[in-house]
Amino acid sequence: MQTSQAAVRSPQSVLDYLAHVGSLNDRYRSGAIHAYVPETLRDSERTLEELVEQHLPASHAALAAASRSLFLSLPVAFDPAESVGPYLAAIDRDPVNEPYRFLDMGALIATQAFGENDPDVVAAILESLPFVTSRYAHSEYQTVLSLRLKAELNRIAPAGTPRHFVVNTGAEAVENAIKSVLLNRVMTSGDREGGFIVSFEGAFHGRTLGSLAVTHRRRARLGFPTFDWPHITFPFFDAGAPKETARREERSLKQLWDLLVSGRLPHADKSRDTYRREIDAIDEFLTAPGQDVNAFVQAQRARLSADVVRRSRRVAAVLVEPIQGEGGVRLTSPAFMRRLRLLTRIYEVPLVFDEVQTGWRMTGSLWAHEQFELPCPPDVITWAKKAQNGVLFVSEELATFFQEEKKFNTTWEGDSVGMVRLLAVLDKLDLDQVRRTGPRARTGLEALAREYREIVKNVRGVGVMLAFDVMRADWSDAVRDRAFRRGLILLPTGERGVRFYPRYDTEPSAIDEALSILRASLDDLVGGRVAPDPATAAPKIRIGTLAIPLDTIELVDVGGAAFDAHKQEIATVEQERYGGAVQYPPDVLRAGRRPLLQFSLETLEPTATNPGAIGLAARDRVSGRFVGYLLGSALENHDEEGIGLDPRLGENNSFYLQAMAILPTVQNQIEIQNRLLDELRTRAVAAGFVFLSALIEEQVRETGPEWLQRAVVLERIDNYLRSGIPFAYIQVQLTEADSPAT
Repeated sequence: MQTSQAAVRSPQSVLDYLAHVGSLNDRYRSGAIHAYVPETLRDSERTLEELVEQHLPASHAALAAASRSLFLSLPVAFDPAESVGPYLAAIDRDPVNEPYRFLDMGALIATQAFGENDPDVVAAILESLPFVTSRYAHSEYQTVLSLRLKAELNRIAPAGTPRHFVVNTGAEAVENAIKSVLLNRVMTSGDREGGFIVSFEGAFHGRTLGSLAVTHRRRARLGFPTFDWPHITFPFFDAGAPKETARREERSLKQLWDLLVSGRLPHADKSRDTYRREIDAIDEFLTAPGQDVNAFVQAQRARLSADVVRRSRRVAAVLVEPIQGEGGVRLTSPAFMRRLRLLTRIYEVPLVFDEVQTGWRMTGSLWAHEQFELPCPPDVITWAKKAQNGVLFVSEELATFFQEEKKFNTTWEGDSVGMVRLLAVLDKLDLDQVRRTGPRARTGLEALAREYREIVKNVRGVGVMLAFDVMRADWSDAVRDRAFRRGLILLPTGERGVRFYPRYDTEPSAIDEALSILRASLDDLVGGRVAPDPATAAPKIRIGTLAIPLDTIELVDVGGAAFDAHKQEIATVEQERYGGAVQYPPDVLRAGRRPLLQFSLETLEPTATNPGAIGLAARDRVSGRFVGYLLGSALENHDEEGIGLDPRLGENNSFYLQAMAILPTVQNQIEIQNRLLDELRTRAVAAGFVFLSALIEEQVRETGPEWLQRAVVLERIDNYLRSGIPFAYIQVQLTEADSPAT
């Protein structure tokens, strides 16, 4: 820590620091630096917080001193002076004064294109000290540095959006994009309210109130008043299910078209025949390259009625991420984006791409949307993270509004140090480097997915923007915890995703080391070496089995607010059913550890509090014990194995049964199970649900009520989570019908 504080106190210390940086990079490039943390961090019997306090005392002391501040953090204080490449040094050192280092596969939340202490960046910062000793308010006081940045932005500006505006953060860039399209609508349509913006399910655009209005993740928005703006299905691409991908794309385009032709006004005609005719014309145009885009757009626009045009003016813009980052590293097909661009162009609705995370070669092209080969460019693009500030690129048409003084203004217009960092690396981009780094990492992740099918699936991404899913949402934290204890930093994404973001110039040896640590962490999971669950860690004994008459069973509501009062009883059922009754192989089950099949209360509680949740428990009146329970909510609230391929996803009419367990000591388990399921069906139908989906043990479908036996099996997993138990993802129509769900 002293090194970093003293680094620029004298010319000699500057020279010493430059020499140190050079030495660090030489060691890193030669493969001499690795992840290095105290072995004791792997102790599964103690919490990570306890271990950090004992074995990383300097970090613990620094965090404790700052504990009155409101923040979230990894449990380590890092030392930038000793960090290099993707290896982040802690302020703690071993007995011979060597710093502990963590291997970062989060790229500092995707903000860093290149490694730490890059010699070019360090030299540029030192050479630019006159510009960074004072933070200039660039909105009035431009410097040579700020003007140089603006000139360089001309060089990398995306096609169709040559004008740019510098701000401080990604959320600010999105906020100003929102303001520009709303003002555009006020000025061009006469609608003084500015209309509304259409965004996508699963989107994350920031935490200001404006950006929250286009962020459709319930946890991010909960508790904040914001604009009532609509969102449509994000048609994420699944190469293994082309029909479902096509179905999602059609649903998304139809939802957007409905908003365009109706302006959200009641009684507007939303004829499917008219929609089909317009989309077919777009598809025909896209399959015959070389045609005049403007001529096609004008011809299609001329067919719109005056009423449709008037209503469509209420749509101020469509905002979309080329790849949803926080939403799970989810991609769409280029074909969908091309159709989206033409549809918005025909209706004269600006298309805004949020490239805060994807911009500047993370996906292998300078801008991620360039990979879609759009027939005409977007109207606005936002960028931040690797920009080290926020940047807004706009078309010439929308640029007009930025000239109106104080409508768009920010005191700083970016931070000088961030400008220096970006300018220092602008010419370091090597597309071939990204093409080497990304595929090496992805190939390794795909190998792990084949080796650990019960844990890892759905490796995806483009360039160095990669991710994978774990089979159950509650195992995302477990994977990252085990990796961190071994010195690997991974970040979450979506509900059950884990990001894997190498920096562009990450050495192959570092990628291989990260994959090796991840493999060891997965071994910890399948071997049961996870921290014990305090709620269920007490010793248990198993008494003889009993048949419990149904007339002594009462059903208890455990959903919603009632969950808190009954959660320990539910935890007991889960622990007894999946903590000891299942005969796992010896390498899977370890005494005192929570098996993979067992749900934690932390996973169940959010489901119980979801809107539309239904939770039921069967209580034996004689003993007063819960002998079984089930719990679930609307399908769209969940992100578990099979849901991405569920044909009802996005229709908002399906109930997802997330959890169900019956005590193994009950002889008549099937009777009690079916009593719970029948009552669930009654309540789900009363709540307006038409279908039920579930990932359940195969035997439950076979022994369930007659209506459940009608279920269609969408996917089978013979050895789910190495439990030895076959599971199936099923879907069934809840109401009486002649044919099952399809």
